[in-house]
Amino acid sequence: MDVLFPPKVEIAVAKLRNRVLVYSVEGDFLMLFDIDGRGTEIYPTVFALWRVPALLPSFLLKGGEVSLFMLGGADLMFPGISVPAEGLPSFKVGEVWSVKVPRNPAPVAVGLTTLSSTEAMKAGLRGKDLRITHYYRDSLRESVDGHFVPNAGFLEDIVIEDLAASLVAQDSDSAEGLDRHSPHDEQDGKTTDEVEKLAVANDAMDHLPSSSTEASKSQVEQLNVEVGNLKVSDNVGDESAAEEEQHTLSAEEVDSLLDNCLLQALHTTVKDKDLSMPGSTLW
Repeated sequence: MDVLFPPKVEIAVAKLRNRVLVYSVEGDFLMLFDIDGRGTEIYPTVFALWRVPALLPSFLLKGGEVSLFMLGGADLMFPGISVPAEGLPSFKVGEVWSVKVPRNPAPVAVGLTTLSSTEAMKAGLRGKDLRITHYYRDSLRESVDGHFVPNAGFLEDIVIEDLAASLVAQDSDSAEGLDRHSPHDEQDGKTTDEVEKLAVANDAMDHLPSSSTEASKSQVEQLNVEVGNLKVSDNVGDESAAEEEQHTLSAEEVDSLLDNCLLQALHTTVKDKDLSMPGSTLW
């Protein structure tokens, strides 16, 4: 809690028209909200979770496109969440959980579970998972000056992966793989190249545009560059391909990149007046 409310600071409390109480440090973002104003249902805002992402357990959406419905005010349904290979974690009715999109560490919503994990499994993972109480782009967020976003994946009406963070993670994994598997006489040159790429990616994160429109254009340009430099291989374990290209992606990973490109195109290029549109024209 010291991260959200440092010691010896003044905490401001404001009452909204719907009786909701919001708590914040003077001059800072809203950190907590009390639904009924009685002190019995106090939950962190997305601003608080952006500072401490692990403050709440989280459900992971199947894809960024699911966030479209949540940002429109819909509750989270079980078919929209990604179930880990080991199964759902244990939870009870009425627990507070956050919601994230794949490859983006910043939560997009907060809600209460409507079923226990046992009941959810008996129901075949159908129906409502979370009753959403607060989400990115709702009236609580809109009341904050500046409309701050944690990364470039947070667009006007959808949240997608944080491309800059994903690139850093990929480069880090590649560098670790080179340390383990590359011959000593080749390791120095390749590792230096990886470090340079990490520095470029980190610099890009420090200068991400604040406007969601500018962020969208930046991500599309970055995707085009990355896809142009990548080589798809049906055989990921092929040694010659691994030596020829440092970033060899599987077909599934390229499909994920294409999905993101499609979402970016829909957000930045297609206008309402352009619809309806043949699929061939869109692609």
